[in-house]
Amino acid sequence: MTAVTRPPFVPFDELRAARIYQRNLPHWRQEGCTYFVTFRLADSIPDGVRAQWAHEQGLWLKRHGIEFDGARGQWHRAFEKLPRDEQFRFHKHFNRQVQSCLDRGLGACYLHDARCLKTVQSKLAAEDGSRDHLGDFVIMPNHVHLLITPVTGHKLEFILKSIKGGSAVECNRTLGRSGTFWQADSYDHIVRSLEELQAYREYIAANPGQAGIVLPVEAQYRAEWMDQWFRS
Repeated sequence: MTAVTRPPFVPFDELRAARIYQRNLPHWRQEGCTYFVTFRLADSIPDGVRAQWAHEQGLWLKRHGIEFDGARGQWHRAFEKLPRDEQFRFHKHFNRQVQSCLDRGLGACYLHDARCLKTVQSKLAAEDGSRDHLGDFVIMPNHVHLLITPVTGHKLEFILKSIKGGSAVECNRTLGRSGTFWQADSYDHIVRSLEELQAYREYIAANPGQAGIVLPVEAQYRAEWMDQWFRS
């Protein structure tokens, strides 16, 4: 078997070209960077909880002179004109709410099924070393956290579409169900530094314990190849 050559760590650089696009969440892209990603099952956050968050987001935005007009509304343009630290505080606060809710294990938690767990694990690892470099991950009952570095020429959004699309089809078939499996939009964040990378690795490793559950060994992975980034 040919050994995989892993890339060097590349932190986000504000002076280097970046691509930004908007769905329900803003997505920043920069060549060579590593991302912390979370994607979740479609039923993992109840409608009532999402409505409450939308209300709270509306109040926050109003205090900053912005009218909230829905997840895909025009408020994003005004929001992007706010100071960068204010944008960061907004996303950090509401992302913490999402992570806390996910750890409550709401919804059908299909990933608790050993067959679905194996499917998702397989899709995550399928293109490791060719399309992407797979870092640490944890497959929780209703969501997935991972670190991933796309190979040059491959876009993160298409990598995630492949992982989520392929696993959704197989898991639905396994469970004898139909319909939406994953929430369409994923959360992703460019890793800014080795210190931030270490924090994400610790978060991924500790997530099951924080949620008060014990996962099968195959639900967690620590990418030993990332350790070399801290020795260089």
